[in-house]
Amino acid sequence: MQPRKWRRGLFAETITESYTLLITAWRSVRARHLMSLVAVAALPCVWPLRAASQTSHPSGHRDHEASFAAFVDRYLDHFAKRHPSIAAGNGLHAYDDVLDDFSARGIRSEIATLKRERAELEAFPPATLTPDEQVDRRILLGIIDGWLLEQETLQNWRHNPMLYASALTDGIHNLMTVESDPTPVRMRRIIAKLRQLPALLAAARTNIVNPPRLFAERGAAFMRGGSEMLGKDLDLAFAGTANAPLRDSLRRAADVAIPLIDAYAAYLDRDVVPTATGSFAIGAANVARRYQAEELIDTPLATLVEIGERELRREQAAFRIAAERLAPGRDPLDAWLAVRRDHPALGGVVRATQTLVDSLSRFVSERKIASLPGNERVIVRPALPFDLGFASMHARPPLEKPSVKSIFYITDARVDLPVVQQEAWLERYNYASLSNTAAHEAMPGHWLHSTYMRRTPGKVRRIWIGLNPFPQPSSGQDGWAHYAEQMVLDEGFGENDPRLRLAQSSDALTRICRLLSGIRLHTGEWTLDDAQRCFEREAYVAAPAARREAERGTYDPTYGGYFLGKRGLLKLRADYQRRQGASFSLRDFHERVMTNGIAPIWAHRQLLLPGDTSAIIQ
Repeated sequence: MQPRKWRRGLFAETITESYTLLITAWRSVRARHLMSLVAVAALPCVWPLRAASQTSHPSGHRDHEASFAAFVDRYLDHFAKRHPSIAAGNGLHAYDDVLDDFSARGIRSEIATLKRERAELEAFPPATLTPDEQVDRRILLGIIDGWLLEQETLQNWRHNPMLYASALTDGIHNLMTVESDPTPVRMRRIIAKLRQLPALLAAARTNIVNPPRLFAERGAAFMRGGSEMLGKDLDLAFAGTANAPLRDSLRRAADVAIPLIDAYAAYLDRDVVPTATGSFAIGAANVARRYQAEELIDTPLATLVEIGERELRREQAAFRIAAERLAPGRDPLDAWLAVRRDHPALGGVVRATQTLVDSLSRFVSERKIASLPGNERVIVRPALPFDLGFASMHARPPLEKPSVKSIFYITDARVDLPVVQQEAWLERYNYASLSNTAAHEAMPGHWLHSTYMRRTPGKVRRIWIGLNPFPQPSSGQDGWAHYAEQMVLDEGFGENDPRLRLAQSSDALTRICRLLSGIRLHTGEWTLDDAQRCFEREAYVAAPAARREAERGTYDPTYGGYFLGKRGLLKLRADYQRRQGASFSLRDFHERVMTNGIAPIWAHRQLLLPGDTSAIIQ
């Protein structure tokens, strides 16, 4: 399988995030959007005792509180039934044996249900809710608006075959890798899903009409990836199961499904791709609506572009300064290439990553960046044999059962590869990039964030239900992890080593180009070639990977969420510090933000700066 284009600097994206979204979506399974909970060896720190936000209940409004919580439970149950694969990735497993219903009747029913739920949510008087519930209510209104835009207006179920592949493979992969239930239960649920495959593929054949050519090509590739997963990886995932008859039943179900998947992929290649001329552009108004719904950002697109261009220039200057400090007089890209070649030897990547994670953990604790849980640490292990990629945090969200553990998986180079290919693979694990990856995925990024979310009030901010076909980058979750990369260096990690700053700055440049590309591709200002040139010339990404980055923008128009989240958090921190004055504590700020959960930056501002009406992004 082809790995997703994850790499920093001269490659397209960081190994921090995931690795197969563009080619084999089922392998990512929301690895970076889901959070980690690893119960293992102790670290010498204790939990903070202070509350993260105002959670007191207005006097006399217990009934309203209970009814709001009940509404959230109903909404999540309805969502899980409509989109069981996405729900499973969020720890909601009631419908793990179901596939999404893409029939005309199913789509109509979903739209009607969403409108009914929105009206019910609007009916809750904000004054009767706690501050946390008021924020949750606004977030849910945005989520519903986003899904109505997706299903009723944009109708990507008519244009994007990737949706259908993702609905099948993400849910099955989750059942393969996450021990949410006993193994026999998960195997039977996969069998049940596979029995519903003919209906899913029939809906795909009926619904998909003149898609963008790229979408059709990606859809066929996704389907072939799913076929390979069922043909090889399914057996590896359950090889240790003692129940031979059940293994045989699972194998038979997969053997029936594989030809159906292959036939649909061949149909796309043969009958759809050659004549596909549909446009991917959704227009400026719809991009703005998506940012408003998903991220609660109402900043005009032109202003977002201005911010992006300004920060692109600033980050490029930071890259050049770091390169000059490292290698005075040399070309900055040559200096960065030298950094990339400094990596662990074959067989040493996992150990090197664990060392960096542990070093970051000590730094976060000693510098009072945040308190760490007293009985846990991040564990790094070699990737599973059927889950190849560079680096990913396989995890469960905070709503998952406590028995499910999370591991930071790393894939070393294969010993049977030629030396040249081994070297190319290992370059992705250069020490500077590994450090940035560890900060993003683990400490103080996603993993630490997840541990604080165990105390997040309610359920809304413990999950991220982005728009399909994939969980989108959220400003509150991926923005936090992106912020963490820069913050630890600003606070002194690595003793101002310019190599670390080069890696961090390189990733930041790619995220800025995503913002610009997502907007300009969908407003018609840029072609794919223009977007590719942005990644190549402005973020120093190699041409093949830059092309893949640009192509991602065609179906992920709001993939600027990483950058916008980081910018929003930096502004929030400055505003909060001004309000707190001499009593400001960086640790207190970080702990409050993390405990407030996966939330758009607007929500963090309301919880930390009640009544705030200032700009979210500047």
